Amino acid sequence: MREAAGTQTSTPRILALGLVAGVMAGLFGVGGGTVLVPGMVLLLHLTQHRAHATSLAAIIVTAPAAALGFALDGAVSWEAAGAITAGALVGAVAGAALMHRLSPRGLRAAFAVLMLAAAARLVFQVDLTPGETVPAMTAAVLGGLVVLGLAGGTLSALMGVGGGVIMVPAMVLLFGFGQHVAEGTSLLVIVPTAVMGATRHARRGYTDWRLGLLIGAGGILGGLVGAQIALALSATWLQRLFAALLIYTGARLLRPRSD
Repeated sequence: MREAAGTQTSTPRILALGLVAGVMAGLFGVGGGTVLVPGMVLLLHLTQHRAHATSLAAIIVTAPAAALGFALDGAVSWEAAGAITAGALVGAVAGAALMHRLSPRGLRAAFAVLMLAAAARLVFQVDLTPGETVPAMTAAVLGGLVVLGLAGGTLSALMGVGGGVIMVPAMVLLFGFGQHVAEGTSLLVIVPTAVMGATRHARRGYTDWRLGLLIGAGGILGGLVGAQIALALSATWLQRLFAALLIYTGARLLRPRSD
């Protein structure tokens, strides 16, 4: 009954949720799932599993709109995106399978701790990398990016997020990417990763394609606006804002729930 209520929610509310998620995607280089999942559970009354899967369907639409602004500005690394995507697609398949077996409470707690740790590193980072920096694509770096994609893809399918909350800070802190390039590259990777995750979840009947694509339609404008705001801000402010987002989301995930 709770899920049925979600499909009957007014279209303006659904589009507004997508708009907010799109701005977050463009601003922080994430898919917007940190807004979409709690929004669909609390406002549209979907169950947790269905919200995670449907969030990925919406991200398929919002992420390209957000990525476009970065691509037009040259703030992407296509080579890095290819390496991360290779690992992310495998990770998405694994994450979709794990979501049905592992405890949602345990996954939320582990993910929250990981986000809080990443936020702490960003807050106390002193030497900030310039916004457009791209490291040399050596074999070691490419191999590390594949592993990063594997982790990001797994978490994406598990949690219903694009994976940018892991990929962006890791690219900045571990590989030396500039904040702008990390966000733009992350958004490129998010698109195929979300497609894989949503498709795998659809096999179990969790993905509401109609609702997800409608939310995504609202996110197109938001993604374009968010990307322009991100490109206008300094790397320092982007890192601070992204850290605040991680702290807020991590704290929400750690709050006790009935499931």
